[in-house]
Formats: sequence, structure tokens, C-alpha cells
Amino acid sequence: MYLELSNISFSYPEAGYSLFSSLSLSFSKGWTVIAGANGCGKSTLASIAAGLLLPDSGMVRRSSDVILCPQVFEGLQPEDWSDIFSFDNHIGMLKSTLALSDEMIEREDTLSGGEKKRLQILAALSHSPEILILDEPTNHLDEYSRSLIIKALRTFDGIGIIISHDRTFSDALSERTVILERGTDGPVSIEDIPLPLSLALSESERRKESGRERYDGILSAISSEQMIARKIGERSQKKQRGLSKKGISSKDHDAKAKIDGARLTGKDASLDGAMRNHLSRSLQLERELESISKPLMRKEGLSLPKGSYVPNLSFPESTIEEGSYSLHVPSLTLKAGSHIAIKGQNGSGKTLFMKAFYKSLLEQGKGEYVLYIPQEFSRDEESALLSAFSSLEDDEKGIVLSDMFRMGSNPSALFSQTLSLSPGEMKKLALALARRDGRTVLLMDEPTNHLDIVSMRILERMLGEDARDMTIVLVSHDDVFLSCCTDTLWHVERRGDEGYLIV
Repeated sequence: MYLELSNISFSYPEAGYSLFSSLSLSFSKGWTVIAGANGCGKSTLASIAAGLLLPDSGMVRRSSDVILCPQVFEGLQPEDWSDIFSFDNHIGMLKSTLALSDEMIEREDTLSGGEKKRLQILAALSHSPEILILDEPTNHLDEYSRSLIIKALRTFDGIGIIISHDRTFSDALSERTVILERGTDGPVSIEDIPLPLSLALSESERRKESGRERYDGILSAISSEQMIARKIGERSQKKQRGLSKKGISSKDHDAKAKIDGARLTGKDASLDGAMRNHLSRSLQLERELESISKPLMRKEGLSLPKGSYVPNLSFPESTIEEGSYSLHVPSLTLKAGSHIAIKGQNGSGKTLFMKAFYKSLLEQGKGEYVLYIPQEFSRDEESALLSAFSSLEDDEKGIVLSDMFRMGSNPSALFSQTLSLSPGEMKKLALALARRDGRTVLLMDEPTNHLDIVSMRILERMLGEDARDMTIVLVSHDDVFLSCCTDTLWHVERRGDEGYLIV
């Protein structure tokens, strides 16, 4: 059982650059997580491994066919039905583990997003593949569906590859992480770290910091050697001028004899030798610098501005209704500087509450202090953000774009004439614009959706210790993210057609 990628090179014709160059990776039994920023080639690598894309050069060797589960489940295929409805005990156990009944499977078009994802996993595992690749399997999933999928995938005994930014999910399955990173002037590089995703990211940051220190240390040593050589050269030139017989009277035999004696001592020659030694050392250091990869030097991360006023917030006891569903909310008071996490199963009413809370704050006249970032931007909301950006002066645009770059964005996408941004980029644009306004209350509904692992960790730092003076309310299924940014948990519980916010 094996999967090997040897000296793979690949580029998209329209991109104008090479994505992979001489990339080699091998996989054996067990789960490997592939992580990295958006656009670094994770899905492309999976497609090459699965044989859906052919590399420009290099070789892919695999012991058997690959099943690749894409991010979007397009429904069961004809070949899935016979395996899923076989009388195999293993299939029956998988259905039970994934909480899928035959009746649910037969009405797959009516299933929720989480149920469809569980069905996709069931279909893949029912074929007993040797090699299984999952592309972002937990996007938009709640804790319940994620836990069921983890249990099912733990029964898999082949070569597994997970493309994911979900640290809780990844850490539960894998002890190996491959981090892809694309620089601004070259193809993707990889770090293969035998650790779970959370620990691997910390180790990668430690290595980068160590690499930066080494790189800076060599640069400093080169500068020092060149400075010393320059000073020695200046002393040598001064001494040479002092040993010149020019201007000395032809009859001054004593002065000429002293100069001849000084020349015979070779002191000026020793200065030249010392200068050459330092220049030689400088050249050696320059070769050493060329032999190591330049570490990531981009400045990352921002702190949200501390506004002049952080208001206390309140929400009256209410019943919020949408269709046949009712969400009961108690009277709420949030002191300035509160950091609240809201959790609950999908469909329990978390987004319903966030919209009502934001509307209430606007009605209370506190809108000028509040930034609300929804789970998904409507077309009107996207247009408003892009219009706000377009109306800025050029120097202000530069500041916003710089802020977005430091939040992990790709500059080439930001300078597009069409101003077409992905949902993740929209969230970064909203935050960058809010920095200019000094907002002190931040409401975010599933902020990590559409963000890659690099941007997610930057956002954690922004909303953690650096934002302690702000009031923050976050809806998220990401336990690691919430633990970094919040200190109080509220829970939304659904009971049939009624839900309850428990504080």
C-alpha cells in the first residue's frame, strides 16, 4: 500500500508561474493532514495524487485507485447504491456510527448539509478504498456531525489524506502534517512535520523564527566583516600615503631612510592581508546565505484599534421567530470588554440571535460602535463594502490593502480591477475598514468559515489578548479558535420547533 509523488512540477497555463517544482512526497498507512494558506495548491496536489490532474513532469505511483471526496457533495453515484445497501456488517456499523438510516439515505436530496457530508463519507468508506483523500470535510459542520465523522474515519485502515484547517478534527485523526507555503517569487515549498496540525503549526512558526534569526545573524556578520575590511583598507591607504617619498627633498637622506625602513617591516602588507581575510570571510558568509532558503519575512497580524469608548450592551428578554421556529432569549447584559462564545448545533438559531442582537443595538443608537460580520455576505453587503473601499483616497486604499496583506491575503487578488473578492477576503476587508473607524464592539458569525489556517491564526491573535478592551461576540464550531478569543460560553439548545439561549 503506497502513494508516491516524485519530482512533481505543475503550473496552470493562465497563472504565468509554476505552482510546484520538483516536489516529492510519499504516503503510507495512516492519516496525513495537508495545510496551508488559500491558493498554495492543496486541492491541486490532491487532484494530482488522485490522477484527476496530470503533472507537467514527474511521476505519481500508487498501489490502487484513489477515492477523493471534494468539498461539495454532488450526491450518490450509481455505483454507491449497491455497496451502501449491501448486507455487510461493516456497512451496517458505519451507518450506525454516522447516524444514517436507510430511510434518510433514500431521501438524500432533503438531507441537511451535515447529513449529506456524513452520507458522502459513508459512500467513500463503503467501497473499502486503500487510498482516501478528503478535501475540507468539516466545512460548515457542527460539533455533532464532526464527532460522528471522526468516529467513522477512525475505522479506516488505509492511506488517508485530509486537507483541512479544522484543528480539532485533524488532531483527532492524524500525527503527521504537511504544510504548503507559497512565497511571492517562487513555487510552493513544503514542511513535513510528524506532529498533529496544532503542534505542527507551532513548530513551523518556531522554525521560521529560528530561520529568521539565523538569516539576520548572517546578514549582520557580513555587514560587520565588510565594515572591518573597509576600515582596515582606509588605514592601509593612509599608511601608504605616509610612506610616500613624494614632497621629500632629494637631500633629506634621513627621512628617505626611515620610509625605506618602514616599508621593510611589512606592516602595510600585513594590513592588506588582514583586509583580504575579512573580505574572504564576507564572501564565505554570502555563499552560506545563498545556500539557505530565505525565511518568510512578511509582517503578519494586526491589532484592532482601541476606541475611545466601549459601551455596555443589553438585549431584552425576547422570543425571536422565523417561520415555525421560536428562539427564547433571556434578558442579557454585556459589560464592556466581554468576550462571548456562542455554540450550538446547526439550525438551533445562533445566526437568528446574532441578527436580532445587531438590529437591537442599531435601534439603541449604538451602531457607530458595532461591526457586524455575518456568516455570509449578501450581494448588497458585498457591494457596500467594495463601494466603501473604492471611495477611499489612494493612500487610504494602500493602508487597507496593507492591512489585508498582513491578515494573510494574496496581493494579486487585492489589486484586481474587477474588485472581485472571495467570502474570506470580504471578511478581511470588513475588518481592515473597521480599523479606520475605531469600532469597539465586534459581532462575528462563523468567522473562520472560508478562512485558511494562516488567516485563522492571525485572526486569533487579533481577537485574543490584543483586543481585551473590545467587546466581542463570536459564533463558531471551532473550539480551538474560541478558546483563544473568548472566556465565556453561551449555548443555544434546540428542542423541536423551539430553541433556548442558555447563558
